[in-house]
Amino acid sequence: MTTSPALSPWPRRPARLATAVIEELADRIVGGAFPAGSTLPTEPVLGETFGVSRSVLREAIKALEAMGLVKVQQGQGTTVLPQAEWDLVNPVVLAAVIRHDAAWSVLDHLVKVRRALESQMASQAAGLITEEGKRIVNERMADLELAVEDADAFSAADVAFHDAILTASGNLLGRAIIRSLTVEAYRSLRYIGQPSTADRQHTNEDHRAIRDAIERGDAQAAGELMDHHIASAWERRRPAQPDGPPV
Repeated sequence: MTTSPALSPWPRRPARLATAVIEELADRIVGGAFPAGSTLPTEPVLGETFGVSRSVLREAIKALEAMGLVKVQQGQGTTVLPQAEWDLVNPVVLAAVIRHDAAWSVLDHLVKVRRALESQMASQAAGLITEEGKRIVNERMADLELAVEDADAFSAADVAFHDAILTASGNLLGRAIIRSLTVEAYRSLRYIGQPSTADRQHTNEDHRAIRDAIERGDAQAAGELMDHHIASAWERRRPAQPDGPPV
């Protein structure tokens, strides 16, 4: 079992101490400062580093353990677990993994998960959508049309459009999984890229085609169009090669 490097102190003391300690330690674990099999510094060292009480540290370590990042063993300290044990759907863990995903592999996997789930759920929506559901999808489509010149507004409208379709599918668990993944992904420039107005217009062509297939009840077309849309949109955004440090 190896010992991790020393921690550098915080320049400022955050307001929400436990949350801040959790996020900082999670980031350092995911970033490799504490490799799998190493032990975290002792409570006195962590307390001095972060300037927090023992109770705050224990709350933070308990949260990290629940995320699958560490394992606490009496007499052996707090051991960092391998990535296979991490709860990648947890927002804190996923955000850290996306930040440190130098090879883009996690984002590639996220897109594959979206394709698998959302294509199936678009097919389901085509068979189950109500008139109210159609109204909501059309409202979200109108929001996308209005936001085509505004990158930030378009990203928000894009999430809302997809969520309206997920809701119409009736698959609550699938919707929850996709929402957990996309909330963190859309906070990263590595995922959303820098699409142009022309790119957003192209994306809306896909959105309209998906909307139309769902409205006419064509489950096969809706699923195929959704799969193609997610795959091609990511292909346009994703650099051919990793481009250096994470953003």
